[in-house]
Amino acid sequence: MTNQTQLNWQRTNLDNIENAWDGDLWDRKRLGIQLTNYVDRLNCGAVLALDARWGEGKTWFVRHWKKHLETENHNVIYLDAFANDYLEDPFLVISSEITACLSKDDDIDASHISAFKEKAAAAYHALLPSLPKVLLTLGLNLISGGILGVVAQDIHKAGEKVIESVTDVMGDKIKESIEEKIESHEADKNTLLAFKQELAQLAQELDQPLVFIIDELDRCRPDFAIRLIERIKHFFDIPKIVFILVMDKIQLSNIICHSYGYRGFQGEEYLDKFIDFTVHLSNMGVEKEFENIVREQLFKIGELSDIEEINAFYFLALSIQLLNKCNAREFTKKINQYALLRTRNLQNNFFLYLCIFILKKETTIDDIISFLELISSKLMRYLYLDKYEIIKKFNLSDFNMGRDLKKETDSFFINFALREDYDISYFVHEFLFLYRNIKTQSNNLRFQEQELLEFFKKYSVCNIDNSKEFIHAWHEYIQTGL
Repeated sequence: MTNQTQLNWQRTNLDNIENAWDGDLWDRKRLGIQLTNYVDRLNCGAVLALDARWGEGKTWFVRHWKKHLETENHNVIYLDAFANDYLEDPFLVISSEITACLSKDDDIDASHISAFKEKAAAAYHALLPSLPKVLLTLGLNLISGGILGVVAQDIHKAGEKVIESVTDVMGDKIKESIEEKIESHEADKNTLLAFKQELAQLAQELDQPLVFIIDELDRCRPDFAIRLIERIKHFFDIPKIVFILVMDKIQLSNIICHSYGYRGFQGEEYLDKFIDFTVHLSNMGVEKEFENIVREQLFKIGELSDIEEINAFYFLALSIQLLNKCNAREFTKKINQYALLRTRNLQNNFFLYLCIFILKKETTIDDIISFLELISSKLMRYLYLDKYEIIKKFNLSDFNMGRDLKKETDSFFINFALREDYDISYFVHEFLFLYRNIKTQSNNLRFQEQELLEFFKKYSVCNIDNSKEFIHAWHEYIQTGL
């Protein structure tokens, strides 16, 4: 039995959060507290948008914020729009969620809840389109009337009469329905007004605003998302109810453009008609916070023995993250891909991790060399500001180093500093140093190719016959796992 590195994976259970902000690697608690204080002052009611790109932690934030609000004795609702977009009209689910939430509030009179239910049911009926109901009734009547039971030999003969009959019946029914709809328009307006007044009266009994969080708007059916936003503004925009619409605003604006034939900025302009204020979830590019997410993910896949450990792999991962600034979801996907593909060879694993973040079909060894130089500079500036700080800190000079420090690369300085401070060698410096030596030590191309081949074999995931196969071999391995 061989020893396998154990993975410390645990699925994040956002449905059953015990303590708000547990595992908060990005200091989201601070925003949650600020947003709570802001919402508490919105007695006039409002519709807010929480805007962030895919993978930047919108759902994690609002789920933990919901738990935070609950511990602060707020009435709060969380609705997954994507999970409910099978419904034709979002009015029903919004009013149902409000009813269910306020029914649990002991300070609200039960009779007011019952009155709201009645008004909501009447309002929903008023919103239903007439023609589909008429056509559905007609369809059921025609089927039950036996049209489908006409025997095969009589169907052609009966067909023309049936079509004429159905056309006449449908025309009369549709005409009647339109006339009824015109006559009932004023009644429907009064019904919807009564609903809004009843909801406003109900909300006035709340000590603090009701917070209604609607998530996954940019994932759900486009017409459902647009109608949901419109329904909120027209029927639920009242004092003491604050809606938080969680979205990628650019993506949702594009959906609106596609649905209504708008161009560019017009989609966002239309969206802003329904939103009072937009809160931008801060880009998770705060460099100090990268350390936390890198440590956590490397610990989960077993590259760190505990969450506080610092090793060579940690510094490689941190340097790449400092340059790429992946959001949490992107970073986690890359880490998990590495965990599935890693080998038993440490040098291979260093290069595998690097390739997962940079390698494309058209990538060359020169691209990789440039990338390694960039991440070396990023890490040096992050830890030590610049090479002059390293020279000053360690009292370096040309004399005691036996070399011209002005000509040394950033990877040389960061490697020296890591060895002095952490007793860790920086993989990137080793690779760059050996590669450059081979490229500069001889003008004999055949000899250089031989040296490069031997060098690349140390980092290759499989046997290669020439240096040009090195990148291709890694690309194939990452694509296929073979």
